[in-house]
Amino acid sequence: MTPAKQLRAALASLLMAGASILPTSAPAAGGTQKVAVLAFDYSDSSGEPEDQTAEHAARLSLFRETLDADLAKTDALDTATIPCMARNCTISTMRAADLLAECRAAGLDYLVFGGVHKMSTLVGGGRIVVLDVARNKFVFERLISFRGDDDEAFVRAAKFSAREIVRSVGSAKPEEH
Repeated sequence: MTPAKQLRAALASLLMAGASILPTSAPAAGGTQKVAVLAFDYSDSSGEPEDQTAEHAARLSLFRETLDADLAKTDALDTATIPCMARNCTISTMRAADLLAECRAAGLDYLVFGGVHKMSTLVGGGRIVVLDVARNKFVFERLISFRGDDDEAFVRAAKFSAREIVRSVGSAKPEEH
C-alpha cells in the first residue's frame, strides 16, 4: 500500500471509529478550545539518490512545532498534548479508538493531524485535518503545496496552515460546526 493510501485509510479509520466510543468532552473553560497537534506522517517519492531521512524527520518536527506554536498564539486556542505524543505518534501509527480515547481523556476539543509528501526535489505537499473530538467529525481539511525542501519552506507551510486553521475553527465552539 502506498503512503498516500495508508494515510487515507488511517483517516477513514479514525472517522469511522464512531463518536459513541466514549462520552463527549466539554469545551475548555474560559472560552478557549484545547487543541493538540500530532506528529505528521511523511512520504517521499522524489526518487533522489541520497538518503535524507534525518533531514526530513527534523523538518517534519519543525513543521509540527511551528504549527503548534502559531496555534498557541491565538486567544481562542490552547495547545495541549496527549500521552501518545511522547512516542511521536501519528495518525497512521495509532488505532483510532485509542487515539480518540486519549483525546477525550485529555479534554481536547480539536485534534490536528495529517501528512507531508515530497513529490520532487523542489515540490512538497500535504494534507492538514482538524477533528472535532466530541463529534468525531472533520471540521477542517486542506491540501497544501509548497516549493522547497528546506527549513524555510516547511516553516512557511506550517504558518500558512495555522492561519487557515485559526480562520476556520479558531473562533467557533466545536459544537457550532
